[in-house]
Amino acid sequence: MAYKVLVLEDNELLLETYEDFLSLHGCNVSLASNVEVAYELCFKTKFDIYLLDVKLPTSSGFEFLKLLRDSNDTTPAIFITSFSDKESLKEGFLSGADDYIKKPFDLEELWFRIEANIIRYRGNIDKTITINDDFMLNVDRKNLTCRGKDIVLNLKDFELLHLFLINRSQVVTKEMIEDRLWGVNEQPNSGSIRVYVNNLKKIFGKEAISNIRSIGYRFEI
Repeated sequence: MAYKVLVLEDNELLLETYEDFLSLHGCNVSLASNVEVAYELCFKTKFDIYLLDVKLPTSSGFEFLKLLRDSNDTTPAIFITSFSDKESLKEGFLSGADDYIKKPFDLEELWFRIEANIIRYRGNIDKTITINDDFMLNVDRKNLTCRGKDIVLNLKDFELLHLFLINRSQVVTKEMIEDRLWGVNEQPNSGSIRVYVNNLKKIFGKEAISNIRSIGYRFEI
């Protein structure tokens, strides 16, 4: 699954380095050279991790992250900075950082830290997935709610919806669906897949799921 990464850095050459390196690892990278652009990107996209410089033209990375944390944004954040004094380190963590890397740094080490922070975050968050303002999926209880009211889902509908959500906005192939919905000793049924997809469309609307011809489906919400 491709990680969505926001990089906030005012050094244009370093921005290009981040973009090239992270793209090689399959990430979707959004770049910002100031906090104003970064804020706008955060409002539009749910990122998997933030990579933040500290010293910026109009504000600091510390102030940027603190504002995000004050608005209940818990996305993992790594500061990458030339500041090496203990006071800066302390301020970085107090502003809500999950990790702190001092420049110059090794790109592969950065990648290890990115993966570790995302995996740890995903393991610690509540097993409830917010679909939109109305719908929430409780993974542990295997139930869907709309504005707090339960919606009946059979197990296959639930498993398909969960698969769509953990691959949101990406194509889910028929093979992925078959592996998720049927056990080793069960025979997959393409006709049944269409039934389960239509069951979800009845709940979320026809436009919620796109049919990618001969490949699979994509959940658009």
